[in-house]
This record gives sequence, C-alpha cells and structure tokens, in this order.
Amino acid sequence: MPGLSSAGMAKIDTEIGFPSTEALDDINVAVATDTTEKTITVSLPPGAAIVRATLLAYITAMNNFSVAQKIDVDVKGRVSGGSFSTFFSLDDIIGFGAVDGATTGIVAISDVSALVTVAGTYGFKCTITQSSANSVRYTTQYVLILTVRF
Repeated sequence: MPGLSSAGMAKIDTEIGFPSTEALDDINVAVATDTTEKTITVSLPPGAAIVRATLLAYITAMNNFSVAQKIDVDVKGRVSGGSFSTFFSLDDIIGFGAVDGATTGIVAISDVSALVTVAGTYGFKCTITQSSANSVRYTTQYVLILTVRF
C-alpha cells in the first residue's frame, strides 16, 4: 500500500527549524568580503532521516554613509571544517540611494539538501561585494529548516 513502510506503518514527514545567532559586520571596502561565519548544530530525534534542507538567510544592510550602494550577495555553507559551497548568488540584489541610515534587507532562500544530510555542525556566511568603499553595516542570521521523515 502506498505511503506505508514495510512494517505497515505510515511514514510521517515533519519540519524542524534550527536558527543561528545574529552576526554584525561593518564592511567598508569595494571588494568581496565575508561576513562572520555562524554555525548551526543539527540534532535529530531517534529514527528521523533528513528528506530536504532549506536555508533562510536574513540579511539586513544599513548605509552608514551618504553614498549610493549596489551590493552583490553570495550565501555560502559548509560542513564544519570543510570547504564552502555557494547556494545563492545575485548581483545588485541590495541597493540604496545616497542616504546615511538608509536600511533594507532580503531573505535569501536556498535548497541546501546536498550539504545537510545528517546530524552535525554546519557553517554559513555571506560574501558581500559593495559598489563603493564606504561603510555599510550588516546583520545576518540563518535558519535551517529540515524536513525529516520518521
């Protein structure tokens, strides 16, 4: 019968969220610069298997100078201690006019199922490239949403 395990029991999918703490960064160069890496430790209930992993990257930018900015954002992840892979990349995704204190933000949503496959610790960061070498303050936070099956 479809949807039943070999023991005759229905499989159940549910979602579990794992948030990081916030990172605060002040970037004032016009070259690719990484924000502070934040880690998320995934623990799973007994008998649970990861079906899908989605990363929500909350990125808020505040212009700290009266100069217009266009900002490229790459969201990257890795298994603890491993190499980073890029899961989201868009040029000029954030922008604001020449207003000191102008603030905007985005939520970058990425499928990270290829990265997050088992319980463990995962690191996430953004690589920011600004159009101007003037101060922009960034707040980043990550939430990992796992669909798990029992």
